[in-house]
Amino acid sequence: MNQVRASSARSDGNRVKRWIALLVASAAFANGATPQRTHPRGDVIRVPIVRGTDIRFRKLPNPQNLSQVRVGSIVQDGQGFLWFGTWNGLNRYDGYKLKVFKHEAGSNASLSGTHVYSLFRDRSGNLWVGTNQFLDRFEPLTETFRHYRLDERGDQNSSSIVTHMSQDSRGFLWLSTRNGLFRLDPETGSMKNYRHSTGDPYSLGDNDIKSTGEDRSGSFWVGTSRTLDEFDRENGRVKRRFPIEESGIGLWFHEDRERVFWVIYGSSGRIATLDRNSGKFIPYEYEWTAGTARPNQAYAMLEDQDGTMWFGTAGAGLIDAIRTGNRFISYEHDPADGDSIRHNRVIALFEDREANIWIGLHQAEPNFFRKKPLPFENLTRRSGCKDGEISGLVSSIYQDSDGRVWLAANRRLQRINRKTGECAAVKAADDSEVLSIAEDGRDVLWLGNAAPGLLRYDLRTGKRTGYIHDSVDPTTLCSGVIDHVLVDRAGTLWSATWDGLCRFDAATQRFTRYKPDPNIRGLNYYSIAQSPDGAIWLGGNLGLHRFDSRTNMFKTWSHKADNPASISDNQVNSVFVDHLGRLWIGTQNGLDRLEQATGQITKYNQRNGMAGNAVSCILEDARGTLWMSTNKGISSFRPETKEFANYTVADGLPGPDLTGWGS
Repeated sequence: MNQVRASSARSDGNRVKRWIALLVASAAFANGATPQRTHPRGDVIRVPIVRGTDIRFRKLPNPQNLSQVRVGSIVQDGQGFLWFGTWNGLNRYDGYKLKVFKHEAGSNASLSGTHVYSLFRDRSGNLWVGTNQFLDRFEPLTETFRHYRLDERGDQNSSSIVTHMSQDSRGFLWLSTRNGLFRLDPETGSMKNYRHSTGDPYSLGDNDIKSTGEDRSGSFWVGTSRTLDEFDRENGRVKRRFPIEESGIGLWFHEDRERVFWVIYGSSGRIATLDRNSGKFIPYEYEWTAGTARPNQAYAMLEDQDGTMWFGTAGAGLIDAIRTGNRFISYEHDPADGDSIRHNRVIALFEDREANIWIGLHQAEPNFFRKKPLPFENLTRRSGCKDGEISGLVSSIYQDSDGRVWLAANRRLQRINRKTGECAAVKAADDSEVLSIAEDGRDVLWLGNAAPGLLRYDLRTGKRTGYIHDSVDPTTLCSGVIDHVLVDRAGTLWSATWDGLCRFDAATQRFTRYKPDPNIRGLNYYSIAQSPDGAIWLGGNLGLHRFDSRTNMFKTWSHKADNPASISDNQVNSVFVDHLGRLWIGTQNGLDRLEQATGQITKYNQRNGMAGNAVSCILEDARGTLWMSTNKGISSFRPETKEFANYTVADGLPGPDLTGWGS
């Protein structure tokens, strides 16, 4: 079956060592000894917490198909399916679509209840579901459910709802309920109940069982609403007891690979570590920057495959416990950032076998992210831009000779210094959809399609000189729409417009229009490039055009349905000349290479491995690899080997279709 894939950028280089190593070993007590009672609280660790932006959170593609968006439990089965437990049914996700399982009146083979409280996959691959009625086991061959009643009288009640499950090294399932602790033998179905008994110091600390589990030494622990007990499974007696403040929401614990014993406990959901030798809980307290404090409350914890500890909180989103460096990182919802976590209340955490971390949220559908760095990162998230300043379709992007990046988006122009992270709005082109940017020396930028039409921006003085199109005066700007501008090797400014090729004479401040036919109407040029021989190449809606500035003559190439040797399509979105002088043509129906000496055309498309046939923009990197944006992601192409590599949303791209303005 298809495996679940995801996309989130993440660097793990700062997790080489741990800050705390609480090496402990459980002490053995003689049979008949009173359970050891210990002091519940030790020193407080105050740790700075900072805002993180290096994770790109993803959402389910069709969250409206969930039976309910609030997912409180997540597991993955042996086939790779993800299962989401909600307050209104069970959902199975195959990476593309969801299937919902609900209770059906009159059907004993359906899910026993509506509300799913817990999910667990045992070592044999069985999926167990704790509902508001019974404990269910999923039968994958028939896609039905087998029901287990915990109450011996058969009249299941709310106190016997299974809210947490674990499996010990002997294969027994341990079920946490408000009616005590149950041990289930999954092979025979036999069940045993352990409860609190007033006056018996060896019984469990309370009947409200929150969670259970083995530590790395094989000791078994039971978390109740009042205590954390080390439990002897042979005789059903408590060996050691750690009193805690009453935990109404839950008590969770986990021993990580460095033998640090983490606990979430108390009415406030405090994160702490437990020294099992001294019996002291060592709580963590966040040190927020001024004005950013959030509730110090956690609901979930997860140690991932790399040993990183993650915590789901009530108001601080997702926390990465980077103890090396003495800090935590908080990933919170940002309304202006579509890649941030969808909601700040995290109630469930799970890592699938492809190293995607899934997050159940209180008021939104599950989010997920991939920890390993993605090939593409969101530049605007890593910059110092204020919230909301860069959003929407990017119509133009340009890096100048000083390494600064100029971004035109949402009718605004921004400048980003990637070295310092400084971001500034540029007022030169207010309320303009800038489609092209070109540098003229180190101090001048030309902005195509900037109000009032074409704009010359002096970087030293800030002076703006605008040029407009006047249909009555043929010496003005050739068109009201300028798709691309080019400063050629002689310093002349050329513009690819929606009414021909436009040349600017700096001495006279006048423009000259060039067309293959002066009477042609509806000629829209989308791209422009210059080849080593000085010729100007143009792509547009009427094919490929070559302009010789010495003779003012055009040569044209067009698509002919009956001629396979013609270009792939008459809509040419991009023309590009590589470092060897080879001409590449990005059309609406594939990538073409034109041999200028012979006129021979070589074609590439999806059949050759491209992501999509519509090519919007072509660039070349320092290794000579071509990169092109398509209607189905980005493709890279190595001309020497004729090999394509494709990139999608899963690799960090903002969307599937990158054929906007060719930026």
